[in-house]
Amino acid sequence: MRDLTRTHAEYQERRKPLLENEHGQRIVPDTLMFRWWQFLCAVSAANILLWTLVAGGLSREANAYQFKQLILSGLFVAACAFRSILPKVDVERLCLWDSPFSSVFLGRAVATIAELCFASQCALLLSKLSYSSDASIVRTIGLTLLPIILVAELACWYAVITLNHIGHAIEELLWSIMVALVAAGFVIYSQQAGGELPLWVVIGLIVCAGTTALIMFVDIPLYIARWRTGKRAGLRYLRIRDGLKDALLRRQVTHAVEDWRNEVLWMSLYFSVGVWVSLAIVFV
Repeated sequence: MRDLTRTHAEYQERRKPLLENEHGQRIVPDTLMFRWWQFLCAVSAANILLWTLVAGGLSREANAYQFKQLILSGLFVAACAFRSILPKVDVERLCLWDSPFSSVFLGRAVATIAELCFASQCALLLSKLSYSSDASIVRTIGLTLLPIILVAELACWYAVITLNHIGHAIEELLWSIMVALVAAGFVIYSQQAGGELPLWVVIGLIVCAGTTALIMFVDIPLYIARWRTGKRAGLRYLRIRDGLKDALLRRQVTHAVEDWRNEVLWMSLYFSVGVWVSLAIVFV
């Protein structure tokens, strides 16, 4: 009987040219990665359909608050769909598909717009709650959200341009502060409004707690670990001009599970639950 190990090795060797291009990059996605990408695309399509239904239902009856929220949510939904179809790992310059639209610079620009829209949604929500409960401190909290996220976006761009992951850690810390402030606004509103605690407040506090836990115990440690790894390896950080050019042009296509393992959790939650939260805010 022929050696099965040798047969398998020969099969893999002959199969390799069909799976890789001349640069050694896989051109046929790993099955798990392809299924994950299909999941992101399906969720994005469902989210776009859901936003369309919401917009159609509110188009004639929406007040000024709902109209603003609807526009901001629409931009967030569209941006998340774009990032789901063409996922990227910014600092490592990794992408799933070889396309000009997989540019890290373009993806980060789209993400910046989306995240500023989401922060604006939260600020508008707290402003509304302050008027309905006569709690001026809630409105004050709301006014701090957008400046905090503006600084967070600058920290993120610093990381993307220079390849220094410490910028991502700072960005995530600022997002956790924003989420904590939103939760504080919910609590103050509930105390001022009195009566039974609304269901949406309970759900909102649970989402805030889960988001903060994810950021503090998963995201920040991950970025600090990557920063330390780069520091030990003597990674040379890029200057702004070089970094911008690098982010615009350089990308490495990979379908290997190990390259995406640490991104799957946050991307899956961000492009699904994050979008649902954005849509839910329209109705609060």
